[in-house]
Amino acid sequence: MNAYKELLEELQEGETVQAIVFGEYGWGGYCEIEDGVPEEKQGVVLTLEDTKPFMQTWSFDGDFGAPECYATNIWTNRRIFWVTQYDGATSLDSAARNPTAGKPNMPGG
Repeated sequence: MNAYKELLEELQEGETVQAIVFGEYGWGGYCEIEDGVPEEKQGVVLTLEDTKPFMQTWSFDGDFGAPECYATNIWTNRRIFWVTQYDGATSLDSAARNPTAGKPNMPGG
């Protein structure tokens, strides 16, 4: 499990992370983890390098049940990412930062 590596794998060629903001873990802080995002860093605009140490022990991709990741917003030079949750199963989803031609997808079920 390594959310940092998962994020890097989602980036397109030439795409760079500009900012990351974390919210609470799971369902409102349920089931906190060691070595995760410190509470004082939640709700704060951070750089990718700032977040690397906090993203090593958890994953954006989770199974059903209580979410096992942080609510997260990520801004890149091309897209905005967030965590999509369906009955506790989590994954990263994104949308273009600017109007872009193409068919949108339907996250969720």
